[in-house]
Amino acid sequence: MRLMGSMVASALAVGLVLSGARAEAQWTTVFQEQTRRDLNAVFFVDQNHGWVIGDRGIIRATRDGGQQWVTQDPRVDASLSDIFFRNREEGWLVAGGGRILRSRDGGETWEPIYRLRAAASGAKNAPELYSLAFPDKKRGWVVGTDGLIMRSDDGGVTWTPQASGTKEELVHVRFVNDNRGWAVGGGGTVLFTNDAGKTWERQRSGTTQHLYHVEAHGKDRAWAVGDNGTILRTTNAGASWEAVAAGGKQTLLNIGFANDKLGWIVGWRGTILRTGDGGVSWVTQEGRTRGNLYGLFVRKNQVWAAGANGAVLRYLIE
Repeated sequence: MRLMGSMVASALAVGLVLSGARAEAQWTTVFQEQTRRDLNAVFFVDQNHGWVIGDRGIIRATRDGGQQWVTQDPRVDASLSDIFFRNREEGWLVAGGGRILRSRDGGETWEPIYRLRAAASGAKNAPELYSLAFPDKKRGWVVGTDGLIMRSDDGGVTWTPQASGTKEELVHVRFVNDNRGWAVGGGGTVLFTNDAGKTWERQRSGTTQHLYHVEAHGKDRAWAVGDNGTILRTTNAGASWEAVAAGGKQTLLNIGFANDKLGWIVGWRGTILRTGDGGVSWVTQEGRTRGNLYGLFVRKNQVWAAGANGAVLRYLIE
């Protein structure tokens, strides 16, 4: 996996395995990528149709709920960091080099529709995009390095920068409707908009740890995770954020919820945490892997995780 910003330092750090009560293990490895490339994200549009993406342009798709996986080719030899499908046909990809690709046939073919301009001469690092969100067919947001937030009103063909008020890298963006969304990233940055990004307000997260993912349900409940076991939650749309102690210092990379109560977190060294009380408390689950887990997707009665060495895991919610 291509590590972004301060994740490089985290990758070299040896974290403590998260402690806590062990929940009954129901995770199974349902797919192992033969190339052993890291898988960075997983997305399902319904119970049967899903995708995993990863390093060097790898895409695998399933149409039968994960029993079989087929290769799709985005024609880019770069890390793929995020994927979103609006339905079975129309989807978007974020690829290394500041690129956005779109598919209109379920991922069978991908067309490049946007690319960031190259960095100015002498710049240390090229600008990158990390995460996108499309709450409807036309309107979308994408975030990246140097506090970059851009909005599209035409399905991603053109993008307009929005003022974020920060130069910290923004790693993940999540919208709950056309107007309300969050973006998180370096230095504990949490940004919030309630007017479709016309203005972004920096909320007090209470941490300086790097944040990698934000999840939201409804208008007011949201959660974020990051370095050194950081878990944050809010029940008032971020007017205040509460730190949740889960008993360890492992880097946490992704969080997803099935509803307001039931949620999961994944992270380094096979870390999997589960909550049944809206994130007030978390217990460790055994996923039978010690590889880093980067991607997570929760849908109805299934939870999917993807990570190092091409592993795809599934958990069935009883």
